[in-house]
Amino acid sequence: MNALTTDTLYKTQSGGKRACILTVITALCSFAGWIAETTLFYIWYGEFVDRGLLTLPLCPLYGLSMLAAYGILRTPQSGLWKKLYSKPKTKGGKTAAFLLSVLLYALLTALFATAAEFLTGVFYYKKFGVRLWSYNSYDNSFGGYICLQYSLLWGMLAVTFMGLVWHPLMQVLSHVDIAVLLPAALTVIALMSGDFIFNMFYLYINGKRFMPF
Repeated sequence: MNALTTDTLYKTQSGGKRACILTVITALCSFAGWIAETTLFYIWYGEFVDRGLLTLPLCPLYGLSMLAAYGILRTPQSGLWKKLYSKPKTKGGKTAAFLLSVLLYALLTALFATAAEFLTGVFYYKKFGVRLWSYNSYDNSFGGYICLQYSLLWGMLAVTFMGLVWHPLMQVLSHVDIAVLLPAALTVIALMSGDFIFNMFYLYINGKRFMPF
């Protein structure tokens, strides 16, 4: 099933079911981000460290960034982007337009992710004196909050995920009954909200992150 068909299927769902689908996908993205962060940290530094702020194995920055990308840009093969690379008449022109649209999509999502990373990092440092991450050891970093290498990496990861994974997930979840999706979405919201509130209070009272291990 292509992106257009998946979008059409998604749009035929009720507003409540669409919200549940996006909630579940956001949670899955957050989990995938936590797995990637934790695995890379282990490979590079040889130790297991719980990444992110939440106690649960979730990095909402990833999920919310992908949700924002979908809300604003859709996916690389749908919306404005499909119109862009469908205009050329020749096969070579279509290929060039497609590659250009993918590159532009990657750059825009890199900007979104970098802005979210910068604002989040600055907030926690200025408000609580806590560094959730630091790029000070990297070249081309800005205040240790962001760096060029990772910004480009976020763009590549985003265009890959949004181009290859988002629509299949949306397709699968569109076929799941609302009686299953609604409890799943509500559970995700309750767990993430409770986890966030707990950790914010812990951070405010103790001046440091809660580290379960």
